[in-house]
Amino acid sequence: MQHIMRTVTIDKSRIAARMKLIEEHAQAEMDLDLDRTLATLDEAPDYKINNDEFSGPESVRAFYTDLFAGFPDLQIEITRRYVSDEAIIIEATFSGTHKNQWIGVPATGRRVLFPLCAIFPFDENDRLAGERVYFDSAVILRQLGALPRQ
Repeated sequence: MQHIMRTVTIDKSRIAARMKLIEEHAQAEMDLDLDRTLATLDEAPDYKINNDEFSGPESVRAFYTDLFAGFPDLQIEITRRYVSDEAIIIEATFSGTHKNQWIGVPATGRRVLFPLCAIFPFDENDRLAGERVYFDSAVILRQLGALPRQ
């Protein structure tokens, strides 16, 4: 595997503005404010959540509608940040109560708590071009009781 090390060349004020946008995005998600969440994205957002892809505003809107319905008390705690010229990468913890159907799983009333990694690429105008989010789906499904414990 090839590892490429690069020096960050964008200035600190641009990095700060990008971090502020990610924090606004996360807060809009936690507020379940669909329009405000989508307003942090560029015109053609591209999402990849593990192996599922959501491309364009309507597909991303549908993703968030399902997420917000499934976990109406969702919380995201950003624990680490990594910066590059093209993206900001965060490590975070997601928590919430599964109160309605989500990804086809009927409501369980159970709480989930899991770590995730999210990559936020930016467009040429420093708007969020989407997200790449990675987490262990089996951990969530076990917490929901949809998969047996190992």
